[in-house]
Amino acid sequence: MSSPVEQVTELGPGTGPDGARLPHYLVAALLARTADEGARVALVIFALDRTGSAAVGGTLVATLLLPHVVAAPLVGGLVDRSRRPTVVLAAAIAVFAGALAAPVALLGHAPLWQTYLVLAIAGCCGPALTGGLTSQLAALAGPGHEARAFALDSLSYNVAGVVGPATVGLVAASASPSTATLALAVAGGFGALGVASLRLPASAAEQTRAGPLFQGARAIVRNPALRTITLATSVGQLGLGGMAVVATTLAAAAHQPSRAGLLLSATAGGAFVGSLLWAWRPLPASRAPGVAVWAMVAVGVPLALAAAVYSLPLAAALFALSGLFTGPFAAALFLARSHLAAEAIRTQVFTIGAGLKVAASAIGVGLLGLATDLPASAQLLVVAAFPIVAGMAGGVLLRRHPRAGVGGHIGAC
Repeated sequence: MSSPVEQVTELGPGTGPDGARLPHYLVAALLARTADEGARVALVIFALDRTGSAAVGGTLVATLLLPHVVAAPLVGGLVDRSRRPTVVLAAAIAVFAGALAAPVALLGHAPLWQTYLVLAIAGCCGPALTGGLTSQLAALAGPGHEARAFALDSLSYNVAGVVGPATVGLVAASASPSTATLALAVAGGFGALGVASLRLPASAAEQTRAGPLFQGARAIVRNPALRTITLATSVGQLGLGGMAVVATTLAAAAHQPSRAGLLLSATAGGAFVGSLLWAWRPLPASRAPGVAVWAMVAVGVPLALAAAVYSLPLAAALFALSGLFTGPFAAALFLARSHLAAEAIRTQVFTIGAGLKVAASAIGVGLLGLATDLPASAQLLVVAAFPIVAGMAGGVLLRRHPRAGVGGHIGAC
């Protein structure tokens, strides 16, 4: 039996001699998502350095994140209706990168509302970096290879989630917070160039896409399976979005506040391994919706158990176990969306789902911020309860509609 790494690299058409499209995609996506993930840290550090207020940094991050859910249908619709979707995605990523660099010139030198406006524009482009890019993977990977391709894409999110903040920390410490912010903008710019030069297979690139602009939202509402996984994953993210807050609280309660990074790194490491295992032995697309919702339950249970332990190393092990299920959760979610959505509306479905998750994550951070007076164990239970309850409810609802959307795509009626 070949190893996980060997099998993951055997992805077929997307990695053939016709341009190594899949590796090309993964590098471009990693650069763009590194800018996205790092921005959430860089803006806080930069605002603290420039204005002396971490609260301003928090509002800057919120301004960047919240427009995702509003802009998601529009971004997805524009990509779906374009004959050159990678050009549309690249343009959106380039605008995101440019808008990320703008606060370096504006903050402290111009009215604050101008910085908020620029970041809101960046946030409107945000869905292109997440669901927009992922929606192109089915065409890039080719028939029969989608499951592993989506697993590799989930790896790109995991790696970006580590590399982005780490890059900010290193550059900010060695140079300055403004330099760190500009470094992320440069990474995003290179990501845009990579996406712009990415060629889809001819059959996908030449297909006419003329579905109604908001048909993706209607498809999510009308199809039980797609509606269930979209709602369940969004509700689950209300808790998981507060992971950074609760990790900080837990480390502080153990009188080791610097170990908060260890807990988050353990989660990211577990997710990396989980994505690799899914890429090694993926399940069929017909089972992906069920895997996505029940994996959410598995993500939450170790976090609930961590509320009962008093050892930080043991808590880190449980965080890693939680992360282990995050990899299959993300890969199965991507595969389910691709399987359930018609080609004409696929990007809309991906961007709407991603936008809702980002918005839920931002709300989750706010909820945990309001609960900082609670003991760390109580905060962990709050974080764990959302994915556990949402995943179980999703599993029950999927059992009521076992064949909804299975065996064929949702049409763009």
